[in-house]
Amino acid sequence: MIALLKKINSRLLPPSDGYRYSPYVWLAYLFFFFFSYFAVPHTWLEDLSMVAGLLVFLTLYFNIYWIDKSRIKYNIIGIVIVGTLMTTLSQASSVIFVYAGAFCCMLGSPRKALMGLLGVAMWIAALSLIFSLSKYFYLPGGIFTLFIGGLNIYQHEIDVKRKELKLSQQEVKQLAKTAERERIARDLHDLIGHTFSVITLKADLAGKLIDKDSERAKKEIKELENISRNALSQVREVVTGFRTSDLNAELASAKYLLQSNDIDFDYSLGELTIDEHTNKELAIIFKELTTNIIKHAKACKVTASVEQDNNGIRLNVTDNGKGMNTDSSDGYGLKGIQERLEKLQGSLKIQSNNGCEIDIFISQKSLEIAQNDAKEFIA
Repeated sequence: MIALLKKINSRLLPPSDGYRYSPYVWLAYLFFFFFSYFAVPHTWLEDLSMVAGLLVFLTLYFNIYWIDKSRIKYNIIGIVIVGTLMTTLSQASSVIFVYAGAFCCMLGSPRKALMGLLGVAMWIAALSLIFSLSKYFYLPGGIFTLFIGGLNIYQHEIDVKRKELKLSQQEVKQLAKTAERERIARDLHDLIGHTFSVITLKADLAGKLIDKDSERAKKEIKELENISRNALSQVREVVTGFRTSDLNAELASAKYLLQSNDIDFDYSLGELTIDEHTNKELAIIFKELTTNIIKHAKACKVTASVEQDNNGIRLNVTDNGKGMNTDSSDGYGLKGIQERLEKLQGSLKIQSNNGCEIDIFISQKSLEIAQNDAKEFIA
């Protein structure tokens, strides 16, 4: 049975996640037509005409989801014609015009959509005047056509702008990635090209001196060792610059990610003087918190602040979601966050009341120890 329904669905709607099952839900408006139509007796010829009219309407309705936008106007005109003919059967056929108005949002531009919507509304008014139809035809038909059609035009334009914004953001991210790859390639080319040239000269010189002046040859070989170590350190710096997370970048990325999930996000970032390792660890921790909010919190608003003073650095993240069960929080990734904070000698506090507030603090003493460790590691 499920396989049959899926097969029917694949014939009626194109394979696109954007539609899903909403087109079937929208057909619920036909209930008003059936309710009014069967409230009074009709002949078998009228019933046959009603079935034929609905079949034509449904064909035009589902065909809209397949055809090019330039041809949608013909389907809308066809739906208006079907609605006009079915008006002779029941004045409840005004619901058919509502579908025509709803599809006007697909006409290509807001101006064309509004003109099409007004055209459908004016046709309803003309039919009412020509055939002296009652208010039960033109009032619901005109009001719902204008209301639903106008709402669809507004929503359609929002969706278009959102897609354009998402595409623009993807292009910016792609350009940033390309620029970063080019920077890495350029830095590595300059670094390795120069270093290997020097190594080649030094190795050639050491080879010539090894039999004539062994002490000087040893000196050249020692310099080769220093050059190679220095080159290795520089290569690590280049690659680390490519891979390292940054707290400032993660905050900016979170704004895009959360807003893409309809979550309002505001943040403040003070002036920071921390080592790269601490910066990276805090960025990873914040990224994990952002992921937790999207997956579990069901929040619509999130705020974050990063402040540093003489006492240390504090990262605070607050949301208005459903809160967190701190007794069973393994699924929230807190174990990994706590492990990272233990290495930084930091603390984690969670308050879950009408949302969730997570407060992370690293003392100035811990920051100084981390900076000293980083300096010793580089040395």
